[in-house]
Amino acid sequence: MPLRNRLQCVAVLLLLFGILWSDRAQAVEPGNVSVSKTHQPPVFNEKDFFPYKQKGRSTLTGQAFLASPSGKAITQAGAPVHLIPMTPYTRYWFDHNVRTTSCATTEPLTSSETAATPRPPTDCPQEALTRLQTEKRLTPYLRTTRANPTGHFWFTKIPAGRYYLVSLIDEGAGTRKEEQQTGLAWLTIELDAGEKLTNLVVTDCKTSLC
Repeated sequence: MPLRNRLQCVAVLLLLFGILWSDRAQAVEPGNVSVSKTHQPPVFNEKDFFPYKQKGRSTLTGQAFLASPSGKAITQAGAPVHLIPMTPYTRYWFDHNVRTTSCATTEPLTSSETAATPRPPTDCPQEALTRLQTEKRLTPYLRTTRANPTGHFWFTKIPAGRYYLVSLIDEGAGTRKEEQQTGLAWLTIELDAGEKLTNLVVTDCKTSLC
């Protein structure tokens, strides 16, 4: 191969190596790491919520309950049932506060907090629900109803989309100890325009109903 052609080949190879090295350097910069890898909560994007603001034509009914060790349904009269639009912002909240109920926090605990009596297992999800409800940017898009004594609930005029149904059942309505559990019942659903969903089961997923 003539010397000139060899030099051209070497120049091309050096150029390719330079491009690859530049791309690799940019990929490892902190600002270029993906959200999923850094586990950072996504930014609130109101455009994701716009389809959920208007009234729709869909309806849904169901029952929210916890499952006792014996398999009996534990319900609570007046238990709030929240219908939450599924977006990247709420999905992060759901995965870290409902699907898993650990009390992980970025703020260090004080000595008094560490010495205090351990909190009940529902404190974390209850606090998470409170934070979600007090998020003023979400207020126009959240819908809430209350269950009757048997745990049944209704939603009407719902726009099409994907949702989380979440209900915090506190103590239950029974007189026996096993009927006085506390926990979160939840379900994910997808609604088409004008669809009517019935007999939805919103529970704590200790059974095969989820």
